[in-house]
Amino acid sequence: MNDYDIIIAGGGVAGLSAALFLGRAGLSVALFDEAESSLYRVSRVNNYLGFPDGIPGTELLELGTRQAKRFGATIHSARIERALPCENGFIVQSGGQEYACARLILASNKRTDLATALGIPLGGHGGHGGRFVAVDAEGRTSVPNCYAVGRITGLPSQAIISAGDGAKTAIAIIQQVRGTYYVDHDV
Repeated sequence: MNDYDIIIAGGGVAGLSAALFLGRAGLSVALFDEAESSLYRVSRVNNYLGFPDGIPGTELLELGTRQAKRFGATIHSARIERALPCENGFIVQSGGQEYACARLILASNKRTDLATALGIPLGGHGGHGGRFVAVDAEGRTSVPNCYAVGRITGLPSQAIISAGDGAKTAIAIIQQVRGTYYVDHDV
């Protein structure tokens, strides 16, 4: 079995941001994604800092994937079929293999099935029906050590906000694991 500190379900900007911050902090992180992010269909993202002329959604995700890998994230181009709570976190099943993790991040609004299978209730947010996962200020769901970031939370999901959401939750996890304040910056 492959063991990770954190497994992320979803490779949009929120999931990639979480993977980047977690990897930079030295935690073992695996991200599972089948290129389902809605950004793959966006011809130009204009609200992302550092790209004054905008950037195609596909290119933004490719750059984010490359950056997350550079800092140690393992990227699986595969779908998580099941996530089950266990004594030390979660067992994730994908492609006939099992992966263990202490913490799980749901980062795909297309994967509410994982949330409901874990017993996380779905609710409405802003009149959009029962398809969102409630989280606290640090991204925690009602299931211990399970987090949610990005559009699945029903919170504003513009690219830069989702990236910040993934980073914010990753930093909260890093602080919990290390038991101390954490700032991610280069020396």
